[in-house]
Amino acid sequence: MLLPDDLLFGKPGALKQMIAAYNSVGGGVIVAAENKPREETKRYGVIDPGKTKGNITEVKAVVEKPAPAKAPSTLCIIGRYILQPEIFSILDKREKGAGGEIQLTDAMEKLIGKVPFHAVETSCARYDCGDKVGFLHANIAVGLSRPDNRGVAKADFEGNKL
Repeated sequence: MLLPDDLLFGKPGALKQMIAAYNSVGGGVIVAAENKPREETKRYGVIDPGKTKGNITEVKAVVEKPAPAKAPSTLCIIGRYILQPEIFSILDKREKGAGGEIQLTDAMEKLIGKVPFHAVETSCARYDCGDKVGFLHANIAVGLSRPDNRGVAKADFEGNKL
């Protein structure tokens, strides 16, 4: 599952790195994750980490949008998931969590211990496209990464044509 407000940009792509991790640890739920400053944990689902091997971390628990002082780590969930079918019977119950919303994080928490659960820190750059500045940064980064745009965009910025 991909949440549209996050762009993970790099080579190899985030999904390719997640699939490699999934194939390495067997079944289960894989989540893309990123270390964030502690004061930002209140904006994310946060992982209570277990053992780490390379870029793969065992997930012991997840907490949706904890206060910074109560966050179990600074490893925050980014909108990329490989989910097992069991998640849908949990979500179908429509139980409301943080913010009075049905939270995917709450459903994942109920699966921990029943299926393997790991987080993957990718090497991709992350852009928060749910934020105006993040959306602008994503467009510029992707645009400048393309050889057919790079020269024109650079000239426009340097010549202040924009």
